[in-house]
Amino acid sequence: MQSDESSARTACRAASGTPARYCRPYFEYIMICKCDALCKTLRNATMAAISLGLLLVLPGCGGESRPPHIFVISIDTLRADALVPYGETSVETPTASALAADGILFTRAVTPMGITIPVHATMLTGLMPRHHGVRANVHRLAEDVPAIVEKLDAIGYNSASILSLGAMNFIAGLDRGFDFASDRAEDGREFKRDDAETLDMALDWIGEQDGDTPLFMLLHFYDVHSPHLPTDYTPPMPDGYDGPLVDGISVETLYNESQDLLAGRPDELAALRALFVGEAAEADRRAGRFIEALRDQGLLENSVVIYLADHGQGLGENDYFGHGPTLEQTVLQVPIIIRDFRRPGEARQVTETVGLIDVAPTVLGLAGLDADSLPGRNLLALGETETPSVYISEVEQRSSQTEFRPEHFDDEALAAFFDNYKYVESDGQQRLYRIDETWGQDIQPIELDELHESLRIWLADLMQDYREGNTSSERAELDDEAIEQLRSLGYIQ
Repeated sequence: MQSDESSARTACRAASGTPARYCRPYFEYIMICKCDALCKTLRNATMAAISLGLLLVLPGCGGESRPPHIFVISIDTLRADALVPYGETSVETPTASALAADGILFTRAVTPMGITIPVHATMLTGLMPRHHGVRANVHRLAEDVPAIVEKLDAIGYNSASILSLGAMNFIAGLDRGFDFASDRAEDGREFKRDDAETLDMALDWIGEQDGDTPLFMLLHFYDVHSPHLPTDYTPPMPDGYDGPLVDGISVETLYNESQDLLAGRPDELAALRALFVGEAAEADRRAGRFIEALRDQGLLENSVVIYLADHGQGLGENDYFGHGPTLEQTVLQVPIIIRDFRRPGEARQVTETVGLIDVAPTVLGLAGLDADSLPGRNLLALGETETPSVYISEVEQRSSQTEFRPEHFDDEALAAFFDNYKYVESDGQQRLYRIDETWGQDIQPIELDELHESLRIWLADLMQDYREGNTSSERAELDDEAIEQLRSLGYIQ
């Protein structure tokens, strides 16, 4: 006859995969309560469905009459808290507000890395950077790494990758599987284009579609990325401000002079944020014009829009500016909003931690495809697993061309997000933060022993397993022009 403690230890191991020697009553209690609550919820829902004679149909499970159009709108460098649904008050972001008012707002979403190309590789493969091999902006996706677009193509989707950072397609190879990709052909190829041109290209492609073939598009806007410049939507600077940011700030100045020019100076920091949220408001309206075009083309009523960012941006918090090789929360926290236009609008907030690693299984699930082989979760079917979810973020891999901030390139540095905690191993030290139960951008440092020892051991083991699971990275072929372009964007120095 098993004791209560032994039974609880067995339940803990079954739920988490944690070795029995690491399970303690506190952890057992959390896991058993979560499993019991989930089973009770599922049992009650099943009985209600049977008694009412209803057929429950979930998105992406084959209940739709035709597969939906799926549009992923990725706004580069967009902080969640620059959007009104996440707390911004100095500007309006009508697109994000409208999507959140009738869709699902994820308040605690994290990115696997604070840099553009590896994160988009994660969204298109469903794999973490160490597993798909793109760990820096100078890496290329290897041909033997599966891309989700190839699965969509196999069931009849017509797909397009239309990007403001064209280098993601022709240098990093993220165009694989797409029927149309900007900058794939050498003629007219652009390393980076203005978002206005990207929007026009996306509208042209939409206008060419027959309305019957299911569509998948990755639409990428880049203008929120530095340099940070005034727009028509920039809110007022501090009263009487005539400092160095009155006309904006360049990439070089932000990354190389911010500590002397901006750190600890309230007016300069306020001016920097004003520039940033003005750019965010402009990008948000471009996303809105794209969605309105879907409506005009008769596509929107059978569409799902996933509105997100690849990473955030440090605006002086903890004296950190920009993004890149860092585990700062201002860079790792991202917005995700999903609106399924096939259904009546209903606002809903999801406050558990999720991640951009979940985008690929969500897209596949919407298309009715199996994503069980991927590590992420379908964001529209959360709660269907009893396994505790841990999200890992890492630092980009330093390349031979990168001399920028060499002290930040810690190949062992990782952050693990679990429940209401952020656990960091970096520079040979461990740090622990408590995350606000609703808003992921709000975190507070706490003592390590506030997290039970068994959980810390479990997280540390999981993180070490991830470090040891490297896939070799394939270096992209870079000519002098490409190197200069990467340097101008702050990616290499």
